[in-house]
Amino acid sequence: MNSERTTQLASWVAAALLFTPQAFALDLPLSSEAVREAYFLGQRHDEKTARFFEMYRQHFPVPRSGPYVSAIELSTPYVRAVELSEQRSVGYSAQQAEREYRDRGNSVRLGVEVRYTATYRPATSGSWKDFEVRLSQAGKTLASRSVRYEGIRTGRGGNGPTGFLIWLEYDGRGLAPDDASVEVDTPDGQQVVARFDLSKLR
Repeated sequence: MNSERTTQLASWVAAALLFTPQAFALDLPLSSEAVREAYFLGQRHDEKTARFFEMYRQHFPVPRSGPYVSAIELSTPYVRAVELSEQRSVGYSAQQAEREYRDRGNSVRLGVEVRYTATYRPATSGSWKDFEVRLSQAGKTLASRSVRYEGIRTGRGGNGPTGFLIWLEYDGRGLAPDDASVEVDTPDGQQVVARFDLSKLR
């Protein structure tokens, strides 16, 4: 086999490996190469970066009544590295990205966005506690390390409350590169479900 054909064959094999599901599976801890890839993806600030984030986010239709669970997102350590790189473009380096990842560790963040509607506008900020959020794999619910709330405001000066975000943090080492399910139970009896295939996501 001549050297040209050998080179061509090697390229085909590399391409095949690149696009196998295992190449995109959740794999922790992240290697230095993976952190650098995430850094450069975040620095692009283009449509490719936006499409990447949408792979980890699911949107839902407005219900007839009650609270509106508009989106659920699952951010892996790789996604968070891309996100931080996108936010800190000026003077931010790949070396800094790797140091921050080592300091941050392998936490996975789950976000649930709830919007107020004509039939749901709670009087207190503590209403987010009336929502039950579960992340599970293989029928087993995973325990979160922390839960926090963040209000959403729009309008001039951000004075108009329009909803809130519920953020849960998990130890990524407890997640397998397999199907993951997120269930959100609302106070009025709705259940919103999002499914993520972590064998195809990083």
